[in-house]
Amino acid sequence: METTLVQGKYLPLFNYLKRQEERRVVLTFEEIEQILTVTLPRSAYTYHAWWGNTRSGTYVQAAAWLEAGFRVDEVQFGKSVEFVKVSREILTKKKNKVVKEEMSTNKERALNVEQEEFDFFQRMTAKMDLIQTFFVHNSHRRFAAEELQEQFDVVRSWKRMLGNIEQDMNLLASQLVIEFLIGKYDIPSFSADKTQQDSSTFTYDETTTEGNRILATLRTVIPALPNDFGPHQKGGMLHDFRTLNSKQAYAKYFFVTEVLTFKIVQQKYAQQLSGISLVLLPQALDDEKWVVKL
Repeated sequence: METTLVQGKYLPLFNYLKRQEERRVVLTFEEIEQILTVTLPRSAYTYHAWWGNTRSGTYVQAAAWLEAGFRVDEVQFGKSVEFVKVSREILTKKKNKVVKEEMSTNKERALNVEQEEFDFFQRMTAKMDLIQTFFVHNSHRRFAAEELQEQFDVVRSWKRMLGNIEQDMNLLASQLVIEFLIGKYDIPSFSADKTQQDSSTFTYDETTTEGNRILATLRTVIPALPNDFGPHQKGGMLHDFRTLNSKQAYAKYFFVTEVLTFKIVQQKYAQQLSGISLVLLPQALDDEKWVVKL
């Protein structure tokens, strides 16, 4: 009797693919959920890494298609997944990864970037769980009433748990940009060319299925002044404006994450963003009033 490494809720998908004789099998997300009899996690609708041809402690679902002799070739989020039978593959036990000869360098790089983002999300979730546990165990304490050494220990514990919280916020904001763009355009996959210009700036250059170019810049900066940006901040913002204006695209967006930043740009820099949509995240995901074409 044939044995398999596939266990748990993904076993039905393995059994289904194992029975298929066609080289290419395309399943909608709804069909996959019907086969599994459970709803796919949200990460399956957001991250290419979830559908990656890599199996590890985090990506146990990949065994469902790898053990059945398939690899995932293309994902259209919320729509369909294309599985292709693998004619030749090498399973590297050291890295626990399937290496496909026909995989291009660009596709490898894209998968690596998306996997890094997925791993970040997992780490962020673990961090939040740790912080919640800290609150539960310390809810009885009053910081102001404690001795200096105890106060120091509390703050040090917080610092260790939070780590680089600014980086966490920026990477979460970058995912909000993707969620916004996916809601407006049919973008089959986001390129690996998303660029982090500095600690608070990301740029995007994407292409829709119709071939339309979408350009976007994300700024998570908090204004240094009550009604304007500091000199260094202003220089960076003006550079972003010039960069967006210098390129041709079907649509251009300038994303911000602070209400004050949104208001300052709208009131003082609108002329330099002519024809570009100013977007406040995450508010714009639910309310169109936070999307303003300048």
